[in-house]
Amino acid sequence: MSSEYDLRLRPHKVASACLPFALGPYVTVHQQPIAEDGAAVACRVLTARKEYGHLELTSGRQARLVPGDLIVGVLGNRAALRGFCGRVPQTIAAGDVLHLLNQGGVIGVSEGDHAGLGTPIELEVLGTPIRQGRGLRLREHALPRVGQLPGRLPPVIVFAGTCMNSGKTTAMAVLTRYLRRRGLVVHAGKVTGVAAIRDLLTFQDNGAGKTLSFLDCGLASTCYRTDMPDVALELLGQLAGEHPDVILLEMGDGLMGEYGVDEVLSDPRFVSNVSGVVLAANDVIGGVAAARQLVGWGMEVKVVTGPATDNTAGTGKLQGQGLAAANIFMDPDRACALAVGGVLQLEDA
Repeated sequence: MSSEYDLRLRPHKVASACLPFALGPYVTVHQQPIAEDGAAVACRVLTARKEYGHLELTSGRQARLVPGDLIVGVLGNRAALRGFCGRVPQTIAAGDVLHLLNQGGVIGVSEGDHAGLGTPIELEVLGTPIRQGRGLRLREHALPRVGQLPGRLPPVIVFAGTCMNSGKTTAMAVLTRYLRRRGLVVHAGKVTGVAAIRDLLTFQDNGAGKTLSFLDCGLASTCYRTDMPDVALELLGQLAGEHPDVILLEMGDGLMGEYGVDEVLSDPRFVSNVSGVVLAANDVIGGVAAARQLVGWGMEVKVVTGPATDNTAGTGKLQGQGLAAANIFMDPDRACALAVGGVLQLEDA
């Protein structure tokens, strides 16, 4: 694939979605880029934004983008209710204009502006980063497959939400800290979403011993895929290594979206390994409807948290519907105790 027309660049910023590539300070870029989901892409920043104008680096730090920056990200799809939507282009050439779809560095063709965010940052395509003459692709840098789940798994608690930004990550971080304070080894994963490492770093900061996401399985995004139950089981198998006391799994996006959450949570192979669900809800009706759907798929909702529980109006209504409810900020110990009730035997810290 390499040729005399390849560029040798020192990018100003490398996105966290490129973490599996382990890029050095310089990259070789082939000027006939690959239009493929998960392929690395080098770009020049054309526009800037005051809001949503940063790139998450491989360190996890947020760096503001300015026109002229040379960056490396990956091609991928996004369909975020509260973010930008876009897809991998069918064809791509040097000089084409693409868009930054998320802060983790997933890049594609925007499907239109967002009512609250406006227009995503525009990027000029330079080419595909290569190594030893081959274009860099996430699928070729995935963890070795475990093949099948071990015969015995630790308890698995799933965090699902009515929507993105409903409080799933916060609740999972608080439960991680709660369990670590009691001496348990916690492994944490993010099954669905679009590539970034902020959530995994949050789980690590709160005591998770091993953290993985779909990015480690070779995916830039779980959007529009048909194999997400298989990916979820693979991720579960990876996290079961080293025999943790409990595995916590976050489902990025809500139950009804394009990221494969409903496909995973309704798959009998996955459901059979789930000990319980913590449901983050933005409002009461969403929480009730989501809980009914989860129960219909064969899972037990241990507790509802999120903005729907911010005061007694919400918690009372949820409890009136037969759901345990507790706010993760105002009553974290109760919320956590409900989350693991009947799943783990714990001593008071």
